[in-house]
Amino acid sequence: MGVGSMVFIFYKLATNLLYLFVGSQQAAPAQIIVPVPGIFVTFQTFPFLALALSICLVSHELSHGIASLGEKVPLKSTGAFFVHVFMGAFVEPDEEKLNQARGATKLRVFAAGSFTNLILGLLCILLLANFTATITPFYNIVPSGVSVVSVAPNMPAHTSGLKAGDTLTAINGTKISDVADLRRYMASITPGQVVDLQTQQGTFAVRTAADPSNSSHALIGISLDDSINYVPKLALLSSDLPPNLLRAENWAYIVLISVGLINMLPADPLDGGKFLDTALNMLGIRGAKQIRIVANGAAWAILLANVGFSLLRFGFVRP
Repeated sequence: MGVGSMVFIFYKLATNLLYLFVGSQQAAPAQIIVPVPGIFVTFQTFPFLALALSICLVSHELSHGIASLGEKVPLKSTGAFFVHVFMGAFVEPDEEKLNQARGATKLRVFAAGSFTNLILGLLCILLLANFTATITPFYNIVPSGVSVVSVAPNMPAHTSGLKAGDTLTAINGTKISDVADLRRYMASITPGQVVDLQTQQGTFAVRTAADPSNSSHALIGISLDDSINYVPKLALLSSDLPPNLLRAENWAYIVLISVGLINMLPADPLDGGKFLDTALNMLGIRGAKQIRIVANGAAWAILLANVGFSLLRFGFVRP
């Protein structure tokens, strides 16, 4: 898992940098998210981000500790802490004993944190993919429109005033209950046509644009998800719980997968840098020091380049 994660994240960052450089629609924004509400993230997002970071930090450090104990490497100190709304943990293996351990032991200890982050992230993806099934025993699910997840910059919807979080309920007076309804209606719209988007927050007139990959297909420039009313089957349950749970699972997946993979980049002081150093020493490769220097420089360069080009193309996005 350690080797696979290192190769995968390097490949994904390299291909995404290429997409950003050539202006491909496949490019994904890479952004450093600082958990400061009102500045770098919205107040609505902050609680979910704080929870996701807490899960990530605690599981990461505990996994290092469990791996160390499993490999008979004693721990010098362990602990947990709270900082405002954040929960964290720290585990400090005995460095002298760890340095004396065999290579395979060190590789397992260094990879344990990211491994657990990735496993928990995959679990969150499974929960998201089966979200309806997980809450059906407790809630009746009633479609109520389409929720705007994000609005693409420099696209028709962006200039209309439509915002992420708005709920689309009708187009030109035609009721829209879910994403399938929206797709069926948009299939009859031609690029350049003005459509009135009725939302719970007001009506927005949008002139559609042509899809770059299909000039006959009209685009609004928004990413969507079904908006649903959750009607509790039990009086003690709140209708607000499912959407909050959905957002919590979504942010947990994003943070766990991102941190788990990026931490395995072959760069100091990340675990991936220690992992590569140990692997090179185990293999007895000549010029290991030079390889580490090149890998460290390349990893940081490709990561920072992704962030820089993302800012140039997408601007600063406050989730």
